[in-house]
Amino acid sequence: MSMKRWLGLDKSVKAVRSRRSRSMLSKRRMLLEALESREVFAAFVAGNLLVERIGNGNTIGSAAFPVAVQEYLVTGGSPVQTLDFTGTNLVTDSGSATSNGYLNSYNGLLAVPGYNSATGTASVASQNSKVGTIVAVDTSIASRTLFPTGGVAGNPISPFSGNNFRSMIATGSNTFYASGTSSGAPNTGGVWYFNGTSFTQLNTTATNTRSLEIYNNQLYVSTGSGPAGIVAIGSGLPTSSSQTATNLISTGTGSSPYGFVLFDTDSNGAVDLAYIADDRTAAGGGLQKWTLNAGAWTQSWALLVNASNALSATAAAGYAGLRGLTGSYANGVATLYATSATEASNNRLLSIVDSGTTPTSATTVALAGANYVFRGVDFSPVSPDVAPPTITALSPVDGATGVAIGTNLVATFNETIAKGTGDILIKRSSDDSIAFTLDVAGSAVSVS
Repeated sequence: MSMKRWLGLDKSVKAVRSRRSRSMLSKRRMLLEALESREVFAAFVAGNLLVERIGNGNTIGSAAFPVAVQEYLVTGGSPVQTLDFTGTNLVTDSGSATSNGYLNSYNGLLAVPGYNSATGTASVASQNSKVGTIVAVDTSIASRTLFPTGGVAGNPISPFSGNNFRSMIATGSNTFYASGTSSGAPNTGGVWYFNGTSFTQLNTTATNTRSLEIYNNQLYVSTGSGPAGIVAIGSGLPTSSSQTATNLISTGTGSSPYGFVLFDTDSNGAVDLAYIADDRTAAGGGLQKWTLNAGAWTQSWALLVNASNALSATAAAGYAGLRGLTGSYANGVATLYATSATEASNNRLLSIVDSGTTPTSATTVALAGANYVFRGVDFSPVSPDVAPPTITALSPVDGATGVAIGTNLVATFNETIAKGTGDILIKRSSDDSIAFTLDVAGSAVSVS
């Protein structure tokens, strides 16, 4: 795995002393050896987006292409960093298998699905050379798990034999859920659990599964059939076979759900708001919004997107659906990030904001690039710091008397802070009235 961020020079040289030395005064021959370029890894940043990108920039198709994870600010711009999976950490995937490549962040870890197949391997999506890679927040490889390769007749049997490995979510540094479909009998599709040693097929009825998610400590997956929609697998985070697949949201006949996000807007422990990416070009595709009302899920709207980022509920030339999806919810506003399904390459990472009225446009965050494709998207696995800083010391101390005019007022905090906006109020101890108001952004306030 490598990262396209460089520190220092591309190449350096080192002096190597010749093994042959006739005397302390003799001339010593020096060998100059060119060192390989050194790349360094930066830790993921809380709140940034991670998107899986497949391709080599030259061509795109059904063969195996390099997999990378790119990190972006939510406001867009150039990638913060690009993690390539090569060498002993090889991950490739099909450039045209649109149901593959749906990474996930969870529990402080990033899970990346793919194949342990050399670039150029034909029809790689049907190969049994699956590999699951878990990346830590410092971008080091926490684990790399090769799937059994024996197919349906193998011992152990191959998850997703002869077909697509689509999504993955980690529960620990070497434990995870995996999702996909299969060919042949017995059916080895659906959702599997890897406990660090062996694989277990959790359910045998929902076997055409796509994107995995965990919300409120419950495992969910999107399904392409039987019926299509969002399904809960077992109760909580199951690890054994014979789990029940319970339909949460049925998206209807002909629908094609991929990524999804679920929110608990009233913090009562139950999800009540859902957004689902659907890759159809027909009406009903695109970004779907669902709400829970009186125990029943109902669709509020479904919006297709065109090349100009206009959103429309009506199917028309140039409008298409979405596949990857993640998002956040705060103060009644949902901010969604999705990958477009319109383009065979150079597709878009988009942001869509739902503030209560039906959105009319999306914003491009990033482009995959010619002969590259974006698939899954999620936030960085780094938990944001939401605790406010606290004051640990005051000088002069609170309630001090006889303080000289012109004395600096110093507050020491428990962590590094930066200037923001707002006011500092200096109050009279006699009646708690405001004596002075200091603008935080003004010159009278400094941070050191």
